[in-house]
Amino acid sequence: MLGSMLCGIAALLSCVCALVLMGTAYREKATGKRRWSKIAGDMELVEPGVTYPLECDEIIIGRHASADIRLMDMSVSRYHAIMTVAGGIWRIEDNGSTTGVYINDARVKSARLRENDVVQLGKYRLLFRKKKTKEI
Repeated sequence: MLGSMLCGIAALLSCVCALVLMGTAYREKATGKRRWSKIAGDMELVEPGVTYPLECDEIIIGRHASADIRLMDMSVSRYHAIMTVAGGIWRIEDNGSTTGVYINDARVKSARLRENDVVQLGKYRLLFRKKKTKEI
């Protein structure tokens, strides 16, 4: 009798511990999203029909399968450009591409990105903008 009672208490404590861990993980995830939002400024790259979320502090854009943002056209180099973010400021740098990186039709080697800039890589024209919030 005492043994089954102890087993029941142990099972109950296990359930309580699991709930506490799940709650902590949920709060940490929410905190991490808020922290990333401050760092990255909730920006994205968009072309008609496709949205590329910017979800890490260094993003490789290119034609290669390992690129974070893959643009499948021969006008784009395998590792065309690198985007980085620090303190809410996004930058793009040409990685020695053949066709170059253009911001608002001006060729750049490296540049700070501002909201509504048009980034051209090969034949792709991508709008750098604030993420659209989902309407309910």
